Amino acid sequence: MEIVKICPELDIVMEVDSGLVAEMRKDVLVVDLIHVEERIQKLEKLVNALEGALDPRNPPLLSYPNRDGVYEISGYFKGIFFGFWITLAIMTLAIFTIIKLFPGLIQ
Repeated sequence: MEIVKICPELDIVMEVDSGLVAEMRKDVLVVDLIHVEERIQKLEKLVNALEGALDPRNPPLLSYPNRDGVYEISGYFKGIFFGFWITLAIMTLAIFTIIKLFPGLIQ
């Protein structure tokens, strides 16, 4: 919102966008909120993407088309990965415990 002073002695101004001519008041502060509105729209887009990320069937914000279900697939692989390593650790512990308890099995 841009304001042009028409008559500084009488404090008459004109708003460039709408062409409105009015008296300028000293007790009113005019603030341009276009930049704030742009930031709010950007934040709303990010919040919607974050909210959509909670559902594993939705695609990520900056991804290629047809990437629905990426989070769901990664959840399966993550479970398989950690399950494999935890099972391997438990089996190793069990084997060492059996060897320690029954040393005659190794011969």
